Amino acid sequence: MRKTLFLFAVAALIFFGCGARVEKKIRNAVCRGSWYPPDKDTIASRLEKYTAVQVSTGGVSVPIPFNGTVIGLILPHAGWVYCESVAAEAVKLIRGKTFNDVILIGPSHREAFSGIAIDDSEAWETPFGLRRVNVEIANKINVLKQAAFNGKIHKKEHSLEVVLPYLEAALGDFSLTPVIVGQSFEDSSALARRIAALYKEAEGPLSLPGRKASKGGMLFVASSDMSHYLTYEQANVMDRSCLAYIKNFNSEGLKTALQSGEVQLCGANAVLAVMEASRLAGANAVRVLKYANSGDTTGDKSRVVGYGAVCFYRKGVGMLNSDEKKALLNIARKTVEQYASTGRVPDFNIESERLKEVQGAFVTLRKGEMLRGCIGNIVGAKPLWETVRDMAVEASSRDPRFPRVTKDELRDIKIEISVLTPPQRVAADDVVLGRDGVIVRRGARQGVYLPQVADETGWSREEFMNSLCKHKAGLEEEAWKDDDTDIFTFQADVFSQ
Repeated sequence: MRKTLFLFAVAALIFFGCGARVEKKIRNAVCRGSWYPPDKDTIASRLEKYTAVQVSTGGVSVPIPFNGTVIGLILPHAGWVYCESVAAEAVKLIRGKTFNDVILIGPSHREAFSGIAIDDSEAWETPFGLRRVNVEIANKINVLKQAAFNGKIHKKEHSLEVVLPYLEAALGDFSLTPVIVGQSFEDSSALARRIAALYKEAEGPLSLPGRKASKGGMLFVASSDMSHYLTYEQANVMDRSCLAYIKNFNSEGLKTALQSGEVQLCGANAVLAVMEASRLAGANAVRVLKYANSGDTTGDKSRVVGYGAVCFYRKGVGMLNSDEKKALLNIARKTVEQYASTGRVPDFNIESERLKEVQGAFVTLRKGEMLRGCIGNIVGAKPLWETVRDMAVEASSRDPRFPRVTKDELRDIKIEISVLTPPQRVAADDVVLGRDGVIVRRGARQGVYLPQVADETGWSREEFMNSLCKHKAGLEEEAWKDDDTDIFTFQADVFSQ
């Protein structure tokens, strides 16, 4: 009896003791070396022939000119030999960008089901090593009544695995949340709303305190091929129609077209989820990066499969032309003059669509070489022309550092306008002096320096950030080095009379 108890105690120590090793649950790669290349070097060389651009000075990689924030992508999931030239356009677009998290959504080819299947692995095996799964995001998606952890559906499904190496080649480090969505449109809609909410939670509005700085955001990726086994001509017609619905964010039209057979998407609900989630997260534009079908890549045009690479993004702020800059300076000048003389704010008849776009701006007043007032709105809540007009009033009469500008001073006042890009949360190491305006914030305390402050003072980055924290935000000098201090950067188009 004692011998039996001793053996049980030893066994318990082995299996439950402090020295017990718990193995990670890994989703093994099942298509590696068949559907896509087996190692990262081969992946890099395969993609390089599509993403490198030859110029007169030699072969260099040139990014696609792009002014916006990428929120969602559609990528094909066929074997690479058929569709890598299409997917490579997305690799080219996002290469060098930083995303903390990728939510990768695809269909099941092996099992018909309704609902949302979240993989329960801790990591995925890939040619690049082990890709960590973000369990926290997975749990937040699992709150949906349609969702459940189901590693069985993921175990041999190729739709996500084939796409993942494209993302790894482009982005480097990120955490993955693998999701397979079933055959119900209602499930895709619920998933879209949920992940859009997670995007906004991760992004956080600038006015919301208590968020830690992070280098990147979240990316949604839908895995889907397009038409299947039509003639080359039929596929082109059908897929052009499908892309038209997608380009217009026409989810309801796309659903109707899918039901009627007008268009085909083998990952229809993944596409609908990413399309709608991207729109809810702030995407206001769509770019079809490339379309082709297997007839283009293999030469056999009798029975082809279609492939599309699509980007959903939020438009960046366009540059101002010389006439628009003159118009804004005129608005600021007339506003300062009328307000100083009469106390009234003038109105303006604005025809330029660009000046009607919502954007932040600062108005700076100088008398000779001395600052006479500087106030702005960083985020922008009104049309640009109106922001400039209102900030001209504020800078001339409500800057607490200076008395109100008088009528007698007007002839000596010089006006400078800084039109700002939307702030982006960054890490301290990402701040570039002379290019970036910087905001630091901890709790209710916040301070901002415009980009030109670095040039005007000649400060080092340490001096710049220390002064910003101490003199503008009322924090200790080195608060910018702490994890609980948020740092944002923005750029400015600066011009003056």
